[in-house]
Amino acid sequence: MAKAEEEPSIATDEDITILEKVVVTGNKIVVPETSVKNEITQAEIASKQAQVSDTAKLLEDIPGVSLQSNGGTTSLPIIHGLNDDRIKIEVDGMLTPSACPNHMNPSLSYIDRTNIGNISVLKGVTPVSMGGDSIGGTIIVQSPTPIFAEAGKDFLINGKTSAFYRSNGVAYGGNIAAGIANQFVRLDYTGSDSESRDYRDGRGDVIKSSSYINQNHAVGLAFNFDNHLVEFKGGQQHVPFQGYPNARMEMLGNDSIFGNIHHLGNFSWGSLDSRLYLENISHSMDAGPDQLGAAVGPNMPMDTRAINFGYKVQAELQLNQQDNIKFGNEFHSQKLNDFWPGVCTACFDMGPNAFINLNNATRYRVGTYAEWNANWSTSWKSLLGLRYDHTMMDAGNVHGYNNFPFYANDANAFNAQSHQKNYDTFDVTALMKLTANDWSQYELGYARKNRAPSLYESYTWSSWSMATTMIGWFGDGNGYVGNLHLKPETAHNISFTAEYYDPKANDWSIKITPYLSYVENFIDADRCKLTFCFQPVNGYSYLQIANHNARLWGVDVASNAELFKDDTVGQFSTHSSMSYVRGQRMDGGNLYHMMPFNLKLSLDHKLADWKNTFEMQFVDAKQEVQAIRNELQTPSYIVLNAKTGYQWQNISIDVGVDNLLDKQYYYPLGGSYIGDYYTMMLNSTRFPNNRPVPSLGRSAFVGLTITY
Repeated sequence: MAKAEEEPSIATDEDITILEKVVVTGNKIVVPETSVKNEITQAEIASKQAQVSDTAKLLEDIPGVSLQSNGGTTSLPIIHGLNDDRIKIEVDGMLTPSACPNHMNPSLSYIDRTNIGNISVLKGVTPVSMGGDSIGGTIIVQSPTPIFAEAGKDFLINGKTSAFYRSNGVAYGGNIAAGIANQFVRLDYTGSDSESRDYRDGRGDVIKSSSYINQNHAVGLAFNFDNHLVEFKGGQQHVPFQGYPNARMEMLGNDSIFGNIHHLGNFSWGSLDSRLYLENISHSMDAGPDQLGAAVGPNMPMDTRAINFGYKVQAELQLNQQDNIKFGNEFHSQKLNDFWPGVCTACFDMGPNAFINLNNATRYRVGTYAEWNANWSTSWKSLLGLRYDHTMMDAGNVHGYNNFPFYANDANAFNAQSHQKNYDTFDVTALMKLTANDWSQYELGYARKNRAPSLYESYTWSSWSMATTMIGWFGDGNGYVGNLHLKPETAHNISFTAEYYDPKANDWSIKITPYLSYVENFIDADRCKLTFCFQPVNGYSYLQIANHNARLWGVDVASNAELFKDDTVGQFSTHSSMSYVRGQRMDGGNLYHMMPFNLKLSLDHKLADWKNTFEMQFVDAKQEVQAIRNELQTPSYIVLNAKTGYQWQNISIDVGVDNLLDKQYYYPLGGSYIGDYYTMMLNSTRFPNNRPVPSLGRSAFVGLTITY
């Protein structure tokens, strides 16, 4: 990494930030220099558009970030072993937590990877201005910044069209982005469509419940005048179907409509950034065509309706050449109704009434923060922040499909308790950065971070086997019951980063980040001991959400080096990333979904407009598993990938092969393969818990993009 120039610690739009051999020149997310971050630019995103349809998979190359397998476009990111709700994910400033008891519609699924301008990942020690209600880190996704015509010029018309095809699963799709602007006003439209059949593993076997169809549309209207930018955005997502190999349900519909207003104003004293958003989600699940329940038993519809609303206002003051202060206030609300319509009038456990899982459940959070960023000298910089969040939760009374005791007893016990919860949490972040000389930098940070329980963790109530089986966003095939008495998680995160680089030609760099987290009241699970939690005999379990103290530690390493350069044969270079994380409960046992040691090593070649990459990925055997969830072990593996790309004027072509040798392997965070099991039959020796989800076999891909 090249040494950063000595300048105020808050970057401006004209700055060029060099990160992990990535140059951000335009649509950049402005974050304090002293925060440990990684950024993915629009160019990098474009190079992967033919390779993936899942926005979360754009993060795979960042050390310390791993993915929990889910549907074909809905992987769940994990940072330093902390996953899902423990990570704050902003998509154009909006917070859209999963509105599904199986987390089939996470935040990153609401923006297609073809409509992204920049992604920023802040790991562990996160500035309070970008934190709140999270303990693992922050992921910020932004669509492309509006571009306006130059003063005195005619209309600017620009856009792009792309298409892709992948052989494994016969996946294909395309997108279009078009905009028209003058000096002051811009109108944009983006649309995308992608779909895939079930993929095949390295043995050629079809992995059932892995197909999907995904459609996204968005429009934007932007105004640029007198140092002010105002943006109006609206969009729609329509997912007619998506399968989940590690879930007992399929998504049979997910429709979202959102509106987003953003204002950024620059004044003599600093800047004011504000945003207001509203999103409405309609989500449906049922047994899919690949699952046995759809063929031999009654289907089980499950519906969720959600409304997300929020705002954020932040002021930034540049007091002098040394001091910069941010302060702000934000509000985020989520309202959920989760109900399962009855399917028969006289059956034992699925009628005649609707099963009410969450009844008008609400979660409101108000956060206020202040942050001081200072340059003490040409060598020393610091960041100090304080944040207060108040979270209010409530839910109405519930009932089962009928009044049989296995529903009525749990419902009555739940309804007799107070559902209203209030949590007050305080976050603190402190970082110090030293530029020791022209070839090294060091950073030490501490953060106290908090997260209040989610609606599903708190308010899911039934211990009856069939209902419990339908709850679980972990991909492990187990059934879950919520807990009204959960405490908020409090994490103490410490990280140290040492960075060394070539001070002259930027020919090499290495960045090493060891970290440690101690989490009070980590929200995990225990064996369910409620009345109707009869434990299965086939390796699955019925569990109840519960607090336990935990600790996590690990290390991230990233490096790059220029190997050889010649005008005739081109430039050869290499880059690599390595990660390791270990997590344990303080009362004994391992934490769930800890990614084993993994290493990516790439050989890169560039000659004029031609780029080539050959990649080796090594993942160690997963042996440290969580016994209480009956987590499956997976063997180690090495996967080889290769791709090439060529840019000719405004046309780019990408061709490649993933899993070049058609290796049969199992992703450590893939969970339990139940995509072809009987949907509601957890307690049966016919369906044992002994199959990890197989990963993708060999897949060739090709993509074409035309820009104008």
